[in-house]
Parts: sequence; C-alpha cells; structure tokens
Amino acid sequence: MDVQPLLDLIAAAHSDAGVILVGIGGHGAAGKTTLARMVPGAQIVSTDEFWDGEAFAIERLSREVVTPLSRGAVARFSSYDWAARAQRGLRTVEPAGVVVIEGVCALHRTLRTAYAVRVWVEAPYDLRLERGVARDGESARATWVEVWMPSEDRYVERDDPVSSAHVVVDGSVGVEVEAAQSGSVDAAPRRSALGNGP
Repeated sequence: MDVQPLLDLIAAAHSDAGVILVGIGGHGAAGKTTLARMVPGAQIVSTDEFWDGEAFAIERLSREVVTPLSRGAVARFSSYDWAARAQRGLRTVEPAGVVVIEGVCALHRTLRTAYAVRVWVEAPYDLRLERGVARDGESARATWVEVWMPSEDRYVERDDPVSSAHVVVDGSVGVEVEAAQSGSVDAAPRRSALGNGP
C-alpha cells in the first residue's frame, strides 16, 4: 500500500490546535488500520472503540475525541475492545503530532470538517470478503455477505464519504491479514448496526 500520498498531505497540513487530525475511512477489511499504522508516530483511534452494544457511538466519538483535540485539549474516552467484547478502560490521546481516526465511519458527515486530511481506502469486494473471513473465521462469512457488506454499502450511498476524501488509497496490495483467534467473534451485532447508525 502506498502511504506516500497520505504522508505528503500530512506534511502540508496545518493546525492551530497543535495536532493534525486525519480521518481514514473505507469498507471493512480494505486496509484502513494497516494504512493508519504506516503513519510514523501517529496516535490511532478506531471507530470500533466506540461500539455501544447496538451501534457505533459517533456522537460520543465527536464529543470525547474529535472536538477536544480540535481545540487543543486532551481527549479521554472509554475504549471498547471488539475482539474481547469488553470495555478495555480509559484511553487518553494527547493533542500533539498526528492523530488518526480510522474505521468504516471515520469520514462520517458529522466528523469531516474537523480533519485536516481525509482518506478513503478502496479494495475490491472479493478481496475484502477474503480478508474478513480470514480474520473473523469461516463462520462469519454469512455475516459478511448478508449483513456487514450490504450495511456498509448503504452507509456509503447515504453519507458519500468517498467524495469527501482528499485522496483515495488502493488497499488491495501490501496488506497482511491477521489470523483469526481461536473462537473468533462473530461480528454480526456491530456490523448489522451500521445500516441504521452512521
């Protein structure tokens, strides 16, 4: 995956708050997290950390992370660990350097204007499905095909995050898939909510 266009945009960005906010959106398993990790020294916040049991809490993400950082203040929030299906405790993000907000809903219409840089990661349907099943386990295939991917498509059609991006990155190359843990979590609840939520 070519990170250089993103790094060039970050280098050219300016913020009076002392922190450069970057939003990285894309379909599930497109390569968003991989791209975020390629930004040297970035603090990373995932939209998955804002799962409230029924949907992504985009308003809380805005209130507790995006708004404070935009004002040069420390962000503190309760972080959800999706793999463990449990709260992992309080996280603190300092208003310094580069902070990346990444996730399917990262370029949500209510968050976009706060970002100095907006990126959409694109990858073909079949590849995203292959990666998702490799990560979540074969038992999650039906959820990906019947729930998750259609929900994402509805969100993209409704919110049009792609047109808000400063750059579209090809996520189809250079992305390693983390092996699913034994007893992998079926992601149906999180994924089904996307169609109703953001």
